[in-house]
Amino acid sequence: MVDKDWTHIIIGAGAAGCVLAYRLAKNSDFNVLLIEAGGTGSMDPTLSVPMMTTILLRGNRHVWQYLTDEESGLENRKISLPRGKVLGGSTAINGMVYARGLGIDYDTWAQSGLTDWSWSNVQPYFLKSERYCGKNPGELHGKTGSLTVSSRQNSLSPLVEAFVEAGIGAGYPRCLDFNEPNAEGFGYYDFTIRKGRRESAASAFLNSAPKLKNLHIKTGCEVKRIVFKGQRAKSVEVVQSGNTKYFTAEQEIVLCAGAIGTPSILLRSGIGNSDELKSVNIKTFFHAPEVGKNLHDHVLVRVGYGAPEEVTLHKLTRVDRAAFAFFQAWLFGLGPMTVFPLEAGAYIRTKGEDIPTIQSHFMPALSSATLRFNPFQSLENNKPGFMANASVMRPFSRGFIMVTGPELRSPPKIRLNYLSDERDIEHLLEATEILRDVFSQRQFDSFRKEELSPGKQIKTRKSISTWIRQSASTVHHLCGSCRMGVDENAVVNAELQVRGIDGLRIADASIFPSIPSANTAAPTIMVAEKAAEYMLNRK
Repeated sequence: MVDKDWTHIIIGAGAAGCVLAYRLAKNSDFNVLLIEAGGTGSMDPTLSVPMMTTILLRGNRHVWQYLTDEESGLENRKISLPRGKVLGGSTAINGMVYARGLGIDYDTWAQSGLTDWSWSNVQPYFLKSERYCGKNPGELHGKTGSLTVSSRQNSLSPLVEAFVEAGIGAGYPRCLDFNEPNAEGFGYYDFTIRKGRRESAASAFLNSAPKLKNLHIKTGCEVKRIVFKGQRAKSVEVVQSGNTKYFTAEQEIVLCAGAIGTPSILLRSGIGNSDELKSVNIKTFFHAPEVGKNLHDHVLVRVGYGAPEEVTLHKLTRVDRAAFAFFQAWLFGLGPMTVFPLEAGAYIRTKGEDIPTIQSHFMPALSSATLRFNPFQSLENNKPGFMANASVMRPFSRGFIMVTGPELRSPPKIRLNYLSDERDIEHLLEATEILRDVFSQRQFDSFRKEELSPGKQIKTRKSISTWIRQSASTVHHLCGSCRMGVDENAVVNAELQVRGIDGLRIADASIFPSIPSANTAAPTIMVAEKAAEYMLNRK
């Protein structure tokens, strides 16, 4: 079945796809189709309550529950990689932290030849999308965009302030805004939360008023492959309710399916390493050896302590309290569930470094699995406490993704090769000691009980290294699998066009040459803003 023609087709309604669809559809000459594999999510109140992230990430309703292969650097553990499958994509299920990364991240891209992607050139696109509702916005924040960004109001727990003040007491600077290009120290994060409810890319851009009549959204459409006419990307083959359909684009098709989805679609379409494609019975259309390569992520460890229950979120393990807090947040935008409990954090330098190398988020609980609604469910976190994670801002380890066959149901082979580069282990070793030092400060004296993770018995570098490999996990910041660059092996060029193919671009986190030093939602939205400008100015 062939559908009507569209000027532009955007695949994936996540952080980038929603933004790009909105920007293009504001041009009345365009007829834009936005395709999403998941549903609308309109009937699910858990998507609007910020603290429901803890439930959503472990569920299946709005999530692709991917798994890595056995990771040798993590003692052959398989790591869960949930990605959003609903309008809004992963911005509908994530922790909502709004952080852009450091200015040097983008200047490093520029130094590789991507001069239009320097900090001074990308900053205006962060500002363009942002509607900052926090304290003292100054010139660092946008005020007229569609995406609401807010600052903390009242902390969930006195532990939150204790973490920041303990960091200051340990000799680190105070950070007034993690979105400052040279941010460093301990402080409080901004969040994409509007009036106590989650602000996803869908709620910010697709639900904007007035409605755009030339923006059409089709949900429940899983993309199998791109269909070509000559060297031009012409149509998209999708499966919707068991039926195969084809959507045709007159001008451009844009992949916004993320660091797993985008390379998977390219590979099923015959764009990838020809030898690898042949091995899984896919005919090569264009030899692009780096599709699916350069995959990387922020890897983290968690340092945790016991604490009195009254200052932690452990009380929400009681089903009646959790249910009351949920309805209070959903109906009125009030109460403890109107925030995600990673309010405080830090950008920290390790020894000998000129810029921060470790990002931390603090939580007044031992795990995001604290929340419980099912009284018959066993507790994953059965002790009250607090923890801070520490992730490597700019990891050296690189992995890959490869499809295992031409069909949609052929599972992808994903390997991040976490901690395959010893420098990443070294950063986490030092980060563990830094957090132990912060938690030893007097600000925690009235709260701190026994160390639960790593545990006081783990002291030597060798034992800490073993613990890291046994416990390290992901912050869910996958990127880099369709690298942007000026060299001939880069998957996309500086204007995000796929090399060797006409009428095909990529605009999502897969194009990052290297990962920004923070959460990746804001940088992905910035990429979409720049993609829109490239396309709107297309001659």
